[in-house]
Amino acid sequence: MRDITVERHETRVSANDFNLNRPIHLARRDVHFERAVELLYMPFHELDTTARIRHVESVLKLLQTAQHHAFLAAKTTSANQPEEDFLRFLNLISHNVQSAHSMMQHQTHLENEEGFLTQFLSAAKEDCALPALHYRRRADDILQGVWHLLRLAHRPYRALQTANTGSLSAEELVRYRRAYESFHTEVNERFALEDQPTTPVAART
Repeated sequence: MRDITVERHETRVSANDFNLNRPIHLARRDVHFERAVELLYMPFHELDTTARIRHVESVLKLLQTAQHHAFLAAKTTSANQPEEDFLRFLNLISHNVQSAHSMMQHQTHLENEEGFLTQFLSAAKEDCALPALHYRRRADDILQGVWHLLRLAHRPYRALQTANTGSLSAEELVRYRRAYESFHTEVNERFALEDQPTTPVAART
């Protein structure tokens, strides 16, 4: 029988493995976070509820990917406290956006006359209008709070990004820039919407 301790040793990821892939994780983190911010800044409030839910689901996917790679980048030996703090910030933003998403889903349950909630309540559409509006306002309030946090986070994020890239070797910096450009194109194509923001996130203050 094969020694279990040997098998575990062979599958263990070392700190060196994280260090080797750090430029790629940083690039993925940055691209996905920046695109999530761009989507949040888009004027999607005039969309119908279903379209708004789809829009927010795209934001959540981007934030989850950013979180994953922020976590992996923070596992390297060169990671610092601001990176840990940014990972916590990503978790906070994701939880807030997820809460807004839940409010939007509750709204659809009340707006849909054939939905389970209106059927269970045996309520007419006009009776559900007020609670549906309540959920809409709660979602808007949550997103308003997220926008304020993102505005405050712009400069600290750019400072972190500059510090991260400045700590890379010349070879690692080339890998980061190539990966960033490649992922930027890929992510923008994957999460392309008709209503693009007029000002890119990098230009916002």
